[in-house]
Amino acid sequence: MTSWFHLSALGGLSVTGFVASVTAVWLLASRRRCLALSWCLLFGAALAVAAGSQVAFLGWGLGVQSLDFTGFSGHATRAAAVFPVALFLLLEKKGGWIRRGAVLAGALLGVGVAAARVNVGAHSPSEAVTGCVLGFATAGLFLWHARGRTGYVYSPYALLPGLLLSSLLLTYVKSVDAHQALTAVALKLSGQDRIFQRHGWRHQSRSYVPPCQAERVRFDYFCARDLAD
Repeated sequence: MTSWFHLSALGGLSVTGFVASVTAVWLLASRRRCLALSWCLLFGAALAVAAGSQVAFLGWGLGVQSLDFTGFSGHATRAAAVFPVALFLLLEKKGGWIRRGAVLAGALLGVGVAAARVNVGAHSPSEAVTGCVLGFATAGLFLWHARGRTGYVYSPYALLPGLLLSSLLLTYVKSVDAHQALTAVALKLSGQDRIFQRHGWRHQSRSYVPPCQAERVRFDYFCARDLAD
């Protein structure tokens, strides 16, 4: 089970957000501003869709009960979008079959993260699969837009420090609690004091209480992270 948790953590915002940022900076440094903008817009749109779907359920109960679908898995979406693109750019100067192999490896890693989200009980299969599809669509659109636009490319070794740092983040930095932030947004927008839950597909029986001490609560529902955490 521990290995599933580690694999799941690779889709966390601390890791995928950092790798996505490195990708954007890499494109800018490679003098491909149009591609950098394209990547930021596509990745941002995917994040918005995934987050919006979860907020819609938490605040208003919008989902597909028959499929146990309460929103796209954010971890699966980010992993499926980020890793194929990052590995493609890392091996961009290599032969076509190597680049395709890199994209495939990134896609398999995205599938692994999606599977891990199901195995750790964070998402249903429908949420993990649709999140993965959303991420693949994002990566596919970017790679289609990037075809033939190699431009000036640095040596892949210039990316090594960034990749190593992203790995260290997984070990030394606490994961961003995106779900708590989405819960706070859903409660604020819906005007409710309780969220919808998967079990029974109805509101919680009690008002939502942030899982932290009262002095750390911000905006009524969000827990501010303490530096000592």
